[in-house]
Amino acid sequence: MIRTFNRIGALAAALLFPAMATGQSPAKFPAGNITIVVPYAAGGPPDLIARMIAPVMGQTLGTSVIVENRPGASTAIGSALVARAAPDGLTIMTVDPGLVVSPYMVAKPGYDVQKDFAWIAPLMRSYMGLIVAKDFPAKSVGEFIAMAKAKPGDIKYGTSGLGTPPHLGALAFLQATNIDLVHVPYRGVALALNDVISGQISAVWMSQASAKAQVQSGLVRVLGVYGERRLSSLPDTPTFKELGIDTSVADQGTWFGFAAPAATPPDIVARLNAAVNAALRDPATHSLLEKADFVGIDGGSQGQLKAIIDSNVAYWREAFSKAGVKPEE
Repeated sequence: MIRTFNRIGALAAALLFPAMATGQSPAKFPAGNITIVVPYAAGGPPDLIARMIAPVMGQTLGTSVIVENRPGASTAIGSALVARAAPDGLTIMTVDPGLVVSPYMVAKPGYDVQKDFAWIAPLMRSYMGLIVAKDFPAKSVGEFIAMAKAKPGDIKYGTSGLGTPPHLGALAFLQATNIDLVHVPYRGVALALNDVISGQISAVWMSQASAKAQVQSGLVRVLGVYGERRLSSLPDTPTFKELGIDTSVADQGTWFGFAAPAATPPDIVARLNAAVNAALRDPATHSLLEKADFVGIDGGSQGQLKAIIDSNVAYWREAFSKAGVKPEE
């Protein structure tokens, strides 16, 4: 891949590396391993994505790419770590809606979403489902809602923490159905799923990428999913939308991307963008991501991810203001 990459034409070089096109000396990509920081515990979608993409990124850039999990404080611990890291391209991170909403959960997250990061590329999306244990009494979304309304505050659901995608997905469902459940935060969504299986809690909203093995083995059941249409892997599972439940925000899916510290030189960010897109186009990697039920595995430009971030900042600022949510000190 490196030899092919070095033979790209002058036009492609001008597009990928603006400094070269203008006669400036591009910053040299530093020697050393690249670390992808995942601000979640191992096992969730951001972790799976990073580990699937890392090997091909490493091949393209001629170095090793390792994944480091830094969960905690509604993703603020890992995000602040990357915001303060050396802007040399050797420390990047997976980003998702948790990055945007963490400042509404934590009083001093240690970063500014729109000032402290350089956006590398969008990656893909996934869609969550309402998952319960195989022997849970409710056999449909309607029965689940009826149980919750019959016993307000009796059903417990788990998430990977305040402000994380599973929590946001659950909130969208709870507000749309006007039900009251007990929130139990975990350090990772995989831990919440384990407690659903063991009966410690009743439900979890999470992606099929994280629960596919448990669903296929029959340990858990998916009552309903977000999205405009049914998932190809769960053709018999209805969407909340077709059931008349308006979870419009969650129906857009959970987006994922890569970011670097804000001061990272533009040409280094461009090289990272090219490596990410090459990884997503790699047939084996693309197939793995598809089998994990990720969709829109298209990658894209730095500007496309920035547009996603900006729109999410605007939406969640208003949403949390209306909800009267205040960050914890």
